[in-house]
Amino acid sequence: MGQRVSITLLALIGELCEAAVIPRTGGEKMSDHFPQEGAEAIRLGAFRQGPTQTLVPDRSNHEGHYVEAEWDAATRSYRYFSVDARGWVTVPREDLLTWELDLSWLLGWIAGQFGLTLSSAEPRALIPGQLWLLGTPWIGKRRCGLFFARRLGFGEGYDQVIDALRDRSGEPPGVLLTTSRWSVRNVRFPGNHRVVRLQECLESDGETARIDLEALARTLAGLGERDRDSPLQYSNDYSSVTVNGRTFIFRGDMQKQAVGKLIEARERGEERMRTSALLTAIDSGAGQILRLFKGHSDWKELIGYGDGFCWLKV
Repeated sequence: MGQRVSITLLALIGELCEAAVIPRTGGEKMSDHFPQEGAEAIRLGAFRQGPTQTLVPDRSNHEGHYVEAEWDAATRSYRYFSVDARGWVTVPREDLLTWELDLSWLLGWIAGQFGLTLSSAEPRALIPGQLWLLGTPWIGKRRCGLFFARRLGFGEGYDQVIDALRDRSGEPPGVLLTTSRWSVRNVRFPGNHRVVRLQECLESDGETARIDLEALARTLAGLGERDRDSPLQYSNDYSSVTVNGRTFIFRGDMQKQAVGKLIEARERGEERMRTSALLTAIDSGAGQILRLFKGHSDWKELIGYGDGFCWLKV
């Protein structure tokens, strides 16, 4: 099942995947915010050391200011002048470091979750640096393509991915995992591939994160049985909902019930539903829809609300 990593570490990795063409973070962020996870990630090989940075945090300033450090030949160290410290300050070694995410490590970890071992010929880059085919594992009772994409919301990301998947027309539907936070309203992916945020399909025992393969299997098995031309597809228990190719996964019983009520209302021709009526129908004590979907990062991209009503964004 691959190497053991934490939810926190995967959150950092997901953030870096979207941050830059070269996914890189400063040593100060790694040491200050991810002291344990960062050290473990380096040990696992998820990060490799990048170039030295000279724009460093002023440790004497409590407002998070950064300053340009300069090399001092006499002390053979980098230093900067700090107004708050009233003098020259030597830069700690960790603040000079940068760490670059090894995307091949991430792809290998994802593949390992599906029982795949990437060979020298894999993964296959359909778009260099953005979209990969990791293999064709069994997900539930189906063998399907497993893709990973990053930075879908940058530049021509949408169009490039759609073009690459269109070139694979005729292949069975697969799962496209992504670290991108994005909206695919009015975007339809060729091949009926399911787009799922990596962060949404993770589960954890408190220390080790893993991909919820059963949830992904339900996504493939429960969707596509209805009108394939409809922009809205969903599983029988409403745990998986796809709108225009973007899949949302819900695990909480109350959340699944709420989504189901909105789907039923829409299919009755009611585009909007009173939020109070929805909460009453599912016997929720949340009091407001924001509390009901607390913990689900992207529910607002599927469900709209305002003026006492809520609705599906289809």
